[in-house]
Amino acid sequence: MRAGTNLADLGRYNANVVIHALRRLGACSQRDIAAATGLSAQTVSAIVRGLQRQGMLAEVGTEVNGRGRPRILLNIVGSAKVAVGIHVDPSVITVVALDLSGSVIAVSSLSQVDPDDPHTTMARVAQSVRRLVTEHSLDAQRLAGACLAIPGPLSPVTGAPDRPAWLPGWNAVPLGGVLGGRLGISVPVVKDTLAAVIGENWVRGGDSLDSTMIFVYVGTGTGLGLSVNGEPIRGFSGNSGEVGTMMTALGSRTPGDHLGMDNDPAFIVERAHALGLQTETPPQRTDFAAVERLLTRLCAAAADGDEQADALLTAAGARMAELVMMAVELLDADTVVFGGPYWNLLRPWYAPAAGRAVRRPSARGPHPVSVLSSAMGENVGAVGAAAVVHDSLYVPRPPTSSV
Repeated sequence: MRAGTNLADLGRYNANVVIHALRRLGACSQRDIAAATGLSAQTVSAIVRGLQRQGMLAEVGTEVNGRGRPRILLNIVGSAKVAVGIHVDPSVITVVALDLSGSVIAVSSLSQVDPDDPHTTMARVAQSVRRLVTEHSLDAQRLAGACLAIPGPLSPVTGAPDRPAWLPGWNAVPLGGVLGGRLGISVPVVKDTLAAVIGENWVRGGDSLDSTMIFVYVGTGTGLGLSVNGEPIRGFSGNSGEVGTMMTALGSRTPGDHLGMDNDPAFIVERAHALGLQTETPPQRTDFAAVERLLTRLCAAAADGDEQADALLTAAGARMAELVMMAVELLDADTVVFGGPYWNLLRPWYAPAAGRAVRRPSARGPHPVSVLSSAMGENVGAVGAAAVVHDSLYVPRPPTSSV
C-alpha cells in the first residue's frame, strides 16, 4: 500500500536528495545540485543552509566558470555522523566505525567465534563496540547507530539466523535483541551479502549509484548482493543472493559431497588433499585458521607453477565465472564487484575467469560489464553493516507502509 507524507517527511526527503546528489557528483555548487535533482534554486539554498547548521555540509572551495562571481563548492562533512558496523563471519568478527563520507575511522576484530554460544560472543562484541565508541569520542550526536551483518539465511519474521551452516548453535537466536540489549540501542540485523552491496554503493558513490551491480562475496561461503541504481534488492524475506542451488548445478554431483559448496575454502582444501597436493590431514571445516593456512599454501603452490594446484583453482574460478554470468544475465548488470576475506587469495583465478565470461556474446546485448575489486578493502561485511545505518537515514526514499 502506498503511504502519504507530511511536511516533515518531505523536508527530510529533500534533504536526503541533496546529500544523495553530493554523493553522486562529489563537491559541487548549489546550481549543480539544483540541475541534478530538479529542485528549485531557492529550495536547494534553504536545504543547504539547514544542513550546514547541522554540520553535515561545508564549503570546500570555489569554482570559476566564465564571468561573474565564483561558485562556492559544497561537500559532505564525513565526521558529522559515524555508524558502527559489526560483521560475524564464522572465522572472525569485525567491528568498524564508518563516517558519512564512507571512510573507515576505526576497526577492531575478534578471532574467537564460538559456533555454539552466541550469547557469550555477543557480550564480547558489545565490549568491543563500547571500547571503540569511547576511544573515538562518539557521543550521541555523532553516533548514527549500529547494525549487525551475519551470514544468511535469516528469518523474515525475527531476523534471527535460520539454520546457519557454519554457526549451528546460533539458530533462531535474536542476535539484534541480544546485542542491542547490551548496548542500549536498537541494532538491526541484515544478511552480510546485502550489507556488502549497500556498503559498496555507499563507499564507492559516483557512477555506482547509476549502475546495476552484483557484489560477489568470497568468504567461508559464497553469496551475492544485488542492487539497481544504488538501491539494494532485498527480496521478499531479505534473503536475496542465495546461490546454493546455482552452485549445486555448477559443482560436483559426487555422492557424499556437500552439494553447492565446491567453492567454499574448506572444500577446496579437502579436494587438494584428496588429489595428493597436500599431505597434511584436512582440518575440521570449522577450524577456519587452519583452512586459511592450507588455502594460502595451495594458492602459493599454484602461483609457483604447480600445475595440479593451478588446475584445481582454475576449475574453482570457472565455476565462479559461470555463477557471475548467470547473475549478470538475470539482472542485465553492468558492474560486478568481488570482495570478502578470501578474495585477495583467490583473485588471480577468479578475476580473469569472470572477465572472460562477461565478455562472451550474450542475449542481453553488447554493453560492457566492469569486473572490479571492492572499494571497501578487506572488511566488506562490517563496512557494509555500518553503511546500512547511513543508507537507512540518508538515502532519499518515499515513505512506505506495509499492507
